[in-house]
Amino acid sequence: MKRLAGRAVGVVLALAVLAWRAPAAAAPAEYVVGGGDGLQVTVWKNVDLSQAVTVRPDGKITLPLIGDVQAAGLTALQIAQALAEKFSSFVNAPNVTVTVTAATGYRVYTQGAIANGMFTLVAPITARQLLAQAGGATPEADLSRAYVLRGSERVPANLSVAAGGQESGAGPLLAPGDILVVPVREVTLGRVLVVGEVAQPHALPYQDGMTILDAYLGAGGGTATADLRGVKIARQQGGGGSVEMAVDLEAVLKQGALQQNAVLAPGDIVIVPFKQAPERVLVVGEVRTPQTLPYREGLTVLDAFVAGGGATDFADLGAVKVVRPAPDGKKTEIKVDLSRILKRADLVQNVALAPGDIVMVPR
Repeated sequence: MKRLAGRAVGVVLALAVLAWRAPAAAAPAEYVVGGGDGLQVTVWKNVDLSQAVTVRPDGKITLPLIGDVQAAGLTALQIAQALAEKFSSFVNAPNVTVTVTAATGYRVYTQGAIANGMFTLVAPITARQLLAQAGGATPEADLSRAYVLRGSERVPANLSVAAGGQESGAGPLLAPGDILVVPVREVTLGRVLVVGEVAQPHALPYQDGMTILDAYLGAGGGTATADLRGVKIARQQGGGGSVEMAVDLEAVLKQGALQQNAVLAPGDIVIVPFKQAPERVLVVGEVRTPQTLPYREGLTVLDAFVAGGGATDFADLGAVKVVRPAPDGKKTEIKVDLSRILKRADLVQNVALAPGDIVMVPR
């Protein structure tokens, strides 16, 4: 039986999983529920209505009496309020508790002088907490210059330890999609610094006769996006200036061109650059391994999708887009129904990619 409109509705929010306490200077952000998250809904003194539910890919949950309710895109408090309002048609002044028990869409990343990777969080954490979760920084890390890359914005995150052992701070509270970047510290006397597109950018102890190939291999080799033809050595000069020497490291590795394998000096900086945009293709969004792919002739959207590890559980394969930049700075979008390629072998949809394309797989 419907209760009178305007009857007081009691709402209690329980966020035990998200009860992280930020420093006084920064209040913790409220977690926004997404598809795949686990929720515990408890209606006080009503066991039959209390349920443990998982948010479906369509963003909804289903509960007794009230059926489907939108959950994705809302905080736990907002969900609790919506449920209490719906239950009030059947229960007198329902007291509803919503607890986020599993968060799957909160991904953050690390890069630089730290174990590089992706981390799925269950609660908001600070940059320092992510540093600890990643196993700490490498010995050559410059924690004082750490920062969080948030879209196109750089948020400073000084994570160094000052004199007396006092930490400089916890760093900013991380948001989904943030990248914690820990730069390599400036090279010191008797070291060679290797930076850029290598597996482990850091400073190596200098040894007599050390070559650029030694330094390159000592840093774990290049990434898939390394431009080995454009490697440079920056060498400090006595008057405070520096000179640069170009090295074709690809010729050293593939052709044995030892004349390119320059001998290094203490204090040298080996720079392995990133391939320019026209030579790569980005695969982003709801794929298991978002990444940058070296462009090759004949590369298709299906090739890029497979290289990205395939779809996550929340991918909308019917709405894939290829974003193609033009020389004048404008962009065009090509719609691709990837589900037709996978299920019906509709190769008309398998668009051939161009250098600089971005394959976007939406949620």
